[in-house]
Amino acid sequence: MANTTKSRPAGVPEENVYNGVHWSIYIGYGVAVLALALLLFGGNS
Repeated sequence: MANTTKSRPAGVPEENVYNGVHWSIYIGYGVAVLALALLLFGGNS
């Protein structure tokens, strides 16, 4: 099997690794869902 580990560039600390979903992704999806709901149900008709 091939070795899949990559070396970090200089200046990047070891703890700068995300193993899960970042909190800003959840906020982004929430804003997108809210905007879509406002477009669908918040019309002035």
